[in-house]
Amino acid sequence: MFQKDTLAIRVLAGTNVFFSGVGAIAELVTRSPQKLEFAQAFASELRKVLDALEWDDVPVFNKIYSRGMIFAIPTEFDYTYAGCKILSVTFDIVAARFNNQPELDFDEEIDYLKYVISRERYITLRNIYNEAQERGLNVYYHDEKITVGSGKGAFTADVGDIGFDDVPWDSIYDIPSVLVTGTNGKTTTVRLTSFISQHAGKVVGYCSTDWVMINGNVMSQGDLSGPNGNRAVMTNPEVDVAVLEVARGGIVKRGLATSHVNGAVVTNVSEDHLGVNGIDSVYDLANAKFVVHHAVRADGINIFNLDDAITREFVGSYNENVHALVSQKLSYDEVKPYLRNPADLACLVEDGQFCVYKDGVKYVIAAVNDVDLTYNGIAKHNIENVLVAIALSISLGRTYAEISAGLLAFRNSVHNHGRFNLFDVKSNTIMVDYGHNLASIDNMLKFARSIAKPESKTTVLLGFSGDRKFMVDSVTKSVVDNKIDYVILKLFTSHLRGADVGELVEMLRSSLIRHGFPETNIIATVDTEVEALDLILGNLGHDNIYVLLCQDEAAEIIEKINKFTE
Repeated sequence: MFQKDTLAIRVLAGTNVFFSGVGAIAELVTRSPQKLEFAQAFASELRKVLDALEWDDVPVFNKIYSRGMIFAIPTEFDYTYAGCKILSVTFDIVAARFNNQPELDFDEEIDYLKYVISRERYITLRNIYNEAQERGLNVYYHDEKITVGSGKGAFTADVGDIGFDDVPWDSIYDIPSVLVTGTNGKTTTVRLTSFISQHAGKVVGYCSTDWVMINGNVMSQGDLSGPNGNRAVMTNPEVDVAVLEVARGGIVKRGLATSHVNGAVVTNVSEDHLGVNGIDSVYDLANAKFVVHHAVRADGINIFNLDDAITREFVGSYNENVHALVSQKLSYDEVKPYLRNPADLACLVEDGQFCVYKDGVKYVIAAVNDVDLTYNGIAKHNIENVLVAIALSISLGRTYAEISAGLLAFRNSVHNHGRFNLFDVKSNTIMVDYGHNLASIDNMLKFARSIAKPESKTTVLLGFSGDRKFMVDSVTKSVVDNKIDYVILKLFTSHLRGADVGELVEMLRSSLIRHGFPETNIIATVDTEVEALDLILGNLGHDNIYVLLCQDEAAEIIEKINKFTE
């Protein structure tokens, strides 16, 4: 049976994995043995529907993956909802056929869709959007308000009160903005990049997996790395610099709300969220994330992390833009072959210093050990984040002096709560980090081992969402390889994502034992992260290290640690 409750239909807000511009997308989750047959029928019926509506020039995009299928169509700006209804009606027609239900009257369905289209037609809105695209301006539409441009340069009006000639085109502009995505390091990079511009006196807005922040003030909390958070930043009239975290989910489900930016980066790519939203492999994931580079203006900067093997394969795909190439491992001579444009630049680590090469000239930004985020150069993952933030800041118009001052002023414990925070608690070290996938967990465990004394005992809190079953064995192998002494398991009921309560815990337990971890050293299973902290604080030893991987209660954890150490 093909049921409507397994179908998700959404508006595509902008540039996406299939095409540039707006449209509609439908994802059907199914493991039916008739999946391929259904997909073929859907594609055929959708073409028939579009032709009947005289949308014969509209292309159909689709992808079949392990858990289902995705179909997408581009539309005019005022027809995105109509596009969604077209996908919905097409599903109804095909599902009725496969479910042996009474066949729908095709002509009646087409008449209904024509009615929807007639109600949605808004030529003024369409013309404003198309003119904005011609001018390279961002457009946001929400709650019957349209915004052209962004931040301090934006024009906003109620759609019912405006005509095309009412738009003051010559006074509208987009503020400097950048897009940040990747598997790990997004939020830290966004926070550091934002801080550098704010320290330089700019009114900065940023969105992330934690909140929307404007000029240092949290405006709304929650995972706001999708189109809603993006729009909240870019339509705020106080903002003159924007740093936008863009998560995988937002890209594949809704596209980019902002399609014209000054710079973009994929921090790195590793296995995460496989088997959902059309992503079956790490290369599917990479293709989704690299959509952000299609949003970079002709005079903008595409930033590439050459230390990431997958990223290196994408560098040659964006030769029309200036490149900023970052690496903490390669020398300038090794990076030179990637510099194809005279305006390209390299952000590197040389002789213990962050430096930038531009036109063959070396500019020293700061000593690695002087940047708090690097933990005296031991935290290699944060050295990567700093390099990316330097490149992003250049694309935002910051001078080298401003970047240097911002890096030196940034304090991880103050400005980066919940990410790589270290606390000295009665001669023990407690680490709090968002680590939630293999790469981030492995980074934390390697760091813990690197600072551990010979007699230190290391404990880690493990638990993650139901859509990460595929990485259980890799994570437990990392625990064993990094010689972690004790494990606390977390039920993580807040993010089951298709798993049963306790299922992931049992998978972790079994995998740990299978990899040779002593069962007696799995010391507890907890419901919450705070419960794990209570257990730790009640059994502190001396010179021990505790790694708390927190996705739910990092703020409460940090507050409790600070009170405990007062």
